[in-house]
Amino acid sequence: MSDAGPYTVTELTTLVGNALAAQPQLEDVLVEGEISNLTRPASGHIYFTLKDRSSALTCVCFRSNALRIPFAPENGMTVVAHGQVSVYSQQGRYQLVADRLEPSGVGALALAVEQRKRALLSEGLFDARLKRRLPLLPRRVAVVTSRSGAALHDVVTVTGRRAPCVDLVFSSATVQGDGAAETIVAALQRAGRARGVEVVLLVRGGGSLEDLMAFNHEAVARAIRACPVPVVTGVGHETDTTIADLAADHRAATPSAAAETVVPNCEQLATALRAHERRLRAALGGELTRKREQGRRRSERLDQLSPGVRVARMRQDILAREARLRGALLGGVTRRQRDLERARGALAVHSPLRALPIHRERLGGRAARLSAGVNALLTARVRHLEGVRGRLDALSPLRVIDRGYSITVDAATGRLVSNATDVAAGAVLRTRLARGSLVSRVLPDGVEVAPGDERMYDDLPGQRATSGDDHG
Repeated sequence: MSDAGPYTVTELTTLVGNALAAQPQLEDVLVEGEISNLTRPASGHIYFTLKDRSSALTCVCFRSNALRIPFAPENGMTVVAHGQVSVYSQQGRYQLVADRLEPSGVGALALAVEQRKRALLSEGLFDARLKRRLPLLPRRVAVVTSRSGAALHDVVTVTGRRAPCVDLVFSSATVQGDGAAETIVAALQRAGRARGVEVVLLVRGGGSLEDLMAFNHEAVARAIRACPVPVVTGVGHETDTTIADLAADHRAATPSAAAETVVPNCEQLATALRAHERRLRAALGGELTRKREQGRRRSERLDQLSPGVRVARMRQDILAREARLRGALLGGVTRRQRDLERARGALAVHSPLRALPIHRERLGGRAARLSAGVNALLTARVRHLEGVRGRLDALSPLRVIDRGYSITVDAATGRLVSNATDVAAGAVLRTRLARGSLVSRVLPDGVEVAPGDERMYDDLPGQRATSGDDHG
């Protein structure tokens, strides 16, 4: 403990800061870590924290140094920060005042280009639907490049060999170094405004990433899309792809390839044109022949469909139909007359008036024969009936009764009584006489005569008869 008494917070903070400033190794340090808690206030300063698995370090990059960082720091990015360690007296903590940032394992320029590509891609600046078609044979082409570069010589050589008729317009630009992007934008604007220019070539030779950074500038990409005519790029070598290439309407591998893309081979075009001319003439000749034949056929059909031809044909048809109709009518009348005559003859043959006397005569003969037959049959039937009646009378029981005999039947059953033993005492009997009948009852000791009839019969053994008139 100090003998001078306690320090104030400010005194202690100042003492620590002076102690840190007295350490030379803390004035020029490199610290690697992961960025977190990144903030960018309106002042332009960058505040962030570098951390590893066990510790965290507060860092600040003031605006003057932040503007020189070629990429945009992001949370989660691993970087190497250069600066000095100092004390932030207002909060009493030490911090790293960074004056330079480098991405860990990746170049700052490459990272800056990738970040710019992602931003413009998300904006839609590289959309394939924005690409414009190149003219087949442009009459005037603008070339944006350096006057002293080899790219201009390559373009002039290729264009003169392939299409000497194409007019080249040169728009000078600085293609490398500070301020190159601004000169490229201005050159593109001049080329787009040049009279008669149909396409723009933006070219330069190969180089390192640092040499091509002007073509990775956002302003150049937007100037390409804003150009009123299509833009073809040929920047660097085949393996180099810049943001300008992505924004262009067409990208070629080299300046010479870009010139070949824009300017076709006139000799080949002439050969192809002559071949197309021959094919076209042949096709036109064939088509003309087909059209003539088609016209002839249509003319014939038109003649056939002409009103005059149709009227004459219809008149002939009407006359022919009239003749056929007249013949059909006359033939029909003739057939009807023949049928009528045949019908009259058949009617005369089969007339009822003609057959009536014959049928009347036949009917008279048949009536006489029928009357004679009926009389003969009736006479025979009468003679047969008289014979049957004679035989029936000879055999009739009534004849026997008329001679004094009678017939007795059981009144209850109607059975003929031919034996006295067949009749029980008390039975009622009916006896048929020649005139009338008697009703009697059988008694055990004789026959009881019914009241009103006192005629007696011969006594039968053990029986007495009772008689009475039959009113039935």
